[in-house]
Amino acid sequence: MSDSATPATFAKRVAAMFYDFLLFGSVLLVVGFISMLTLTSITGIENVAKGSLVAKLFFVYLLALGYLFFGWFWTHGGQTLGMRAWKLKVISFDGQAINWKQAFIRYIYSIVSWIPLAAGYLWLLFDKNKLAFHDRMSKTAIVFKN
Repeated sequence: MSDSATPATFAKRVAAMFYDFLLFGSVLLVVGFISMLTLTSITGIENVAKGSLVAKLFFVYLLALGYLFFGWFWTHGGQTLGMRAWKLKVISFDGQAINWKQAFIRYIYSIVSWIPLAAGYLWLLFDKNKLAFHDRMSKTAIVFKN
């Protein structure tokens, strides 16, 4: 991580995640509803059975939407709206903007970081550089924006 960058605190990271959860949750509800409505109209399926192939593919579709949503913010300015509100930014260890590959690794490992009991996020409370598990895996950091 860049020597001049100040790592974000746990509290501010959680606050930014809460903002992003509200925003992305709303996006998922709207896009998911429209997508499912379109899918059922085109295919004539009235109900998507839990555990069916369609349900599994729809879940993958929603995960992909998450990657595109967060990846775009992270690679275009380094800030989601929640991060912007709390003056945080994601950067690579060399202080530069992150690329799509790093965004993908960060996204996948941030999901893994919730298992078990958000241990990957709690990791940053004990890490000397205040890095979460997915920060380390993607070679990125959340810092205060100057």
